[in-house]
Amino acid sequence: MAAATPMAVLTRPFAIEPVTNVMLPDGIFDNALYKLRIAGHYTNTSGADLTNVTLYLESIGDPGIVVTAQTYTFPKIPAGASVLVSWAADFQHATPGKPMVSFVARADGYTPARTIRQIFVSQTRYDAATKTYSCTIPEGRLDVSGIKPTEGGWSPEGPPGENKRPWNGPYVPTGLTMVWHPNPAYAGTHGELPFADPWWKVIALIVLIVAAIVGIIAAALGQGTFNVGISGEFDETDPGLVTKCCKPKPDGGVKGATTVAGVCGVIASGALAVACADEADPHWRGQQATPPAPGELTKAERVRASWQFLDEPWAGRPYRTKVQWAYERMTTGATYHHAVSEQQTNIHVTKEVIVTTPATVSGSGGTLWVEAGFLRPDGKPFTGPDLYSFALFQAPKGFMFLVPLTDDGIGYDRIANDGTYTGGLPLEQAARILKPLGQDVYGVWRVFVFGQDVNRVAPGTPPEIAAQTIGGFFVGSAVQITFDPNLPCPLEAQGSIKVV
Repeated sequence: MAAATPMAVLTRPFAIEPVTNVMLPDGIFDNALYKLRIAGHYTNTSGADLTNVTLYLESIGDPGIVVTAQTYTFPKIPAGASVLVSWAADFQHATPGKPMVSFVARADGYTPARTIRQIFVSQTRYDAATKTYSCTIPEGRLDVSGIKPTEGGWSPEGPPGENKRPWNGPYVPTGLTMVWHPNPAYAGTHGELPFADPWWKVIALIVLIVAAIVGIIAAALGQGTFNVGISGEFDETDPGLVTKCCKPKPDGGVKGATTVAGVCGVIASGALAVACADEADPHWRGQQATPPAPGELTKAERVRASWQFLDEPWAGRPYRTKVQWAYERMTTGATYHHAVSEQQTNIHVTKEVIVTTPATVSGSGGTLWVEAGFLRPDGKPFTGPDLYSFALFQAPKGFMFLVPLTDDGIGYDRIANDGTYTGGLPLEQAARILKPLGQDVYGVWRVFVFGQDVNRVAPGTPPEIAAQTIGGFFVGSAVQITFDPNLPCPLEAQGSIKVV
């Protein structure tokens, strides 16, 4: 009897929001965003190439999640390679929880093999009367309020010795209040972690980014602006190309303005997670410092946090924040307090992002391509499923095309797992889209590269250990957040290609 196909989804699938194309924090799905893609890396676990591989999502444990059926076929998947696959799904009626998802793979010479993995689903809602966001999950509810934006570019106080001035750049959160309502009230020092995996700060981060994405989608449809996470504008370094982040109309390509706005939203909101530390967040540390008396049950916990930037919050850089937070534990018998003032540094960093493109490409049947390498601080590259990466190819008159970048040894990518993420755009395909817009392919194209880290913690890892790894941070980005009022969000091309 033939053996089962040696293909498996080794780590938790993650959520991609299809309008902005960004991964949600730690891959968590939230039903405030109806349309999401269930994405994951499917890995050839054998030491040999597999041929005529088919991959599909078989079923999902929550009937409220409606998946659009799609089967992926690959003539060959190299030994050890991980291919990125995703399925469109409607989460409007999803129930908060951890439903199981079943994936099936089949290759020549093997029988079908099934992989079952959990996904995490939350539910975020906004109460306009109290200006409070609430995120519900099986273990309880997190209320987020009092979100403080930057003023003067740095913090409510501004950098030392600098006067406040009008600010048109991104509104990066510099403080908020988080109240956790465990379900049920619990005895002892520590309650259950959200989803038995991430810290509470990740749930708060979901709230900020969901709010930003909802605003981006509404603004792209001409329904106002958004200011949770970011508000403002970004400029491409060519002064003739300007896109408003605060009203990202999709006339530059639906995967252009909205994607850049989404990236800015993730970078800006991610400052919350940096300030609240990765090794243990304020809720966990506050619990550790305030053990309740015997017989008491913890009914609620509150964290008030505020931080000031000591550096500009550039994606992939070890920027520093000075943070103060105060924790309160409210039990059936008393209220306990703990406060901390400290400095925290972003650990989701790269030493360098190396981008390679051809100098020129023929407009007659040619292909634009880009290779990107993301180096860790120790010089070792991110490889294969370590990243979710994509590029924007911007046509000479501004229209943008989004292209996935993969390190799977398939298609444009030459070798799997060598740390080179590759993607391409056939100009014949681009021309069909540009022609109705009165544009053509000839001239200088600009290339913008992005990469988010993926949470690759193995299923079954103890919660307190698993929570210390968080995915979804941009470790490489063509758009950054500065505190220069003249160019608050520069969008810098990392490569250019002349089509002749």
